[in-house]
Amino acid sequence: MLPDEILYRCGDFDWVPLLGIWGAIGYAPLLVLRQYRLRQFVPVTQGLAQCEFSYKGDGYKKKIREMTNAWRKTRRMKRLAVGPPTTPEYIE
Repeated sequence: MLPDEILYRCGDFDWVPLLGIWGAIGYAPLLVLRQYRLRQFVPVTQGLAQCEFSYKGDGYKKKIREMTNAWRKTRRMKRLAVGPPTTPEYIE
């Protein structure tokens, strides 16, 4: 069962930063919405690769702070079902 709202953005990030025990990675939930019969559009993914880092090296504490603050400003959108995931001509 899908929730009525989908988290699609955190703070100034156009994706959802996920912090783990070894580092962080960016996740773009809008990229997978078509699998659930939701409206299709091309989400913003520019900068998604820069979201990945490990907890070592220069500046990782600043990145953690930015991502933690971003989680305080989440944005959600209502789910909108638009119909079958295949065209009428497609027959299994």
